[in-house]
Amino acid sequence: MATKNRFPPVIAALAVLGVAGCGWLFPGGPPDEAHVEITSEDVGQLSVVVSQNFVRYEEPDCAGEPDCPITLVLLSADTLTVSSPYSNTFEFTDRHQIFVETHPVDEVEARVAMTVEIDGREWYDDIRLLSPVTDGGDRETMRFIYQFSENQNQNPDFR
Repeated sequence: MATKNRFPPVIAALAVLGVAGCGWLFPGGPPDEAHVEITSEDVGQLSVVVSQNFVRYEEPDCAGEPDCPITLVLLSADTLTVSSPYSNTFEFTDRHQIFVETHPVDEVEARVAMTVEIDGREWYDDIRLLSPVTDGGDRETMRFIYQFSENQNQNPDFR
């Protein structure tokens, strides 16, 4: 008498759960949120620019070369004047990216600290002394840029 080899219902249910819930069983997919904290003991107010809608690209004439500049275009952004300390959590959209830039509102030299966590993991933690005007005539800022990639094995580009 021959017996039939069938999956027991429990094994079949686990197989379906495994396929349907791969993100739960094997974490590492796109992040859900970014938490940003910005502080300064030197000034009371900070300017903060936040965007989740931007593009970055290499200049076409040097694309692929190590020193090719990367152009950043903010397609939309919010510019806020906030009191220090500032803290906010941003839910990621389908683009899974965030741009944060800050500097003191007043035209003074000030020490500014920024910490960014992506899904609870620290991605950025820095303190800088920001000058109101650089030698080139620009304002010194602190900037963080994050873009999720399936092949992301290192920290994002930030300045």
